[in-house]
Amino acid sequence: MLLTLIDLFAAPGGLSLGFKMAGFKPIAGIDVDSRAMETYSYNFPETSAITADIRKLDGRILMRDLGLSPGDLDAVVGGPPCQGFSTIGRVKIASVSNQHPRFVRDARNDLYREFIRIVGDLQPVCFVMENVQGLISYRNGKILSDIEKSFMKLGYRVEWKVLNAVNFGVPQVRKRIFFIGTRLKDTSIIWPQETHGHAPQGNTSSSVHLEPPVTVWDAIGDLPEPVLGRPRLSDVEMDYDREPFSKYQKWARQGSIKIHNHIARQHTSRDIRAFSIMKEGQRWKDLPPSIKKLYGYRDDIFHDKMRRLRRDQPSWTVVAHLHKDGYMYIHPTQPRTITVREAARLQSFPDRFIFRGSRTDQFRQVGNAVPPLLARAVALTVREMMLNA
Repeated sequence: MLLTLIDLFAAPGGLSLGFKMAGFKPIAGIDVDSRAMETYSYNFPETSAITADIRKLDGRILMRDLGLSPGDLDAVVGGPPCQGFSTIGRVKIASVSNQHPRFVRDARNDLYREFIRIVGDLQPVCFVMENVQGLISYRNGKILSDIEKSFMKLGYRVEWKVLNAVNFGVPQVRKRIFFIGTRLKDTSIIWPQETHGHAPQGNTSSSVHLEPPVTVWDAIGDLPEPVLGRPRLSDVEMDYDREPFSKYQKWARQGSIKIHNHIARQHTSRDIRAFSIMKEGQRWKDLPPSIKKLYGYRDDIFHDKMRRLRRDQPSWTVVAHLHKDGYMYIHPTQPRTITVREAARLQSFPDRFIFRGSRTDQFRQVGNAVPPLLARAVALTVREMMLNA
């Protein structure tokens, strides 16, 4: 049974893809980013891809245009842009008041209200909203409380939980808060059970078997050496030149006969020299003074300016500003930063999912996305709730 879905803040399509994997049918995806919506439209040709500012969107008109009535829709999902919340976490603003004007005035901080408004218009059976963990402490929890109360006023029972993508087969440590809400009566909200991780030390009696976390090398070790990028080169079709050697790689290749978005940035001789010296897991602060002098960066500000991935561990969080330079994601064995395809693998996008636009656009899209495998885990529990109601 296919369940219907509308994805708000949809581009490039991580939530839609995860829910589609779980048996949902995305009937519309909406986002203001026109270039990212090119990616969405390309990968979901059967879905209405709507480029629009959600602040100007009337949910009742949207339902009319889609031939639906309030209450017909099974689910609304979305991840409102979260940089306003995540910035606070990075700079560690004192939690006493969180009243720094730079962040309070950030227009992106209010987009969650638009998600709530559209849910009220569409009246889906269930909804899922994703955001950064920093939302929990933002303004001393006021936003979190506001979200819960707003959905309750619309007639939804709502719960939230922080999930780590690495515990659901994503080769990346990425903690995000998820809200699940439902109008179903006498139906408990179900959360996905972790499938990957390490059992607590000393606990040998647990009946739950967890697969080991997927490592960086499990994710990208089968990919060929990339094409060396020229400034305007956005994509080149490539052949696979080796067999997959991990379960994850075999999964990533399903439905794909060619590799896309696998173009390496061009680096200066200074960068290549620095990358070659760094061992896996090392960062800027570990470089010798002779190399640091070539750059002139201050250690106290740029201690994470460069960081080399480790083959034997999952990646650290892939972020949206990956598109600016990518030095936080240096390939573990080659003296270069990772490609869009490698970043997409770390985000659990299968190879058949092709990113459009310039490489800068593509990197930003990958970093902004919800990992599809994490989305699938959440979607399966929502599906279970609905079908067992």
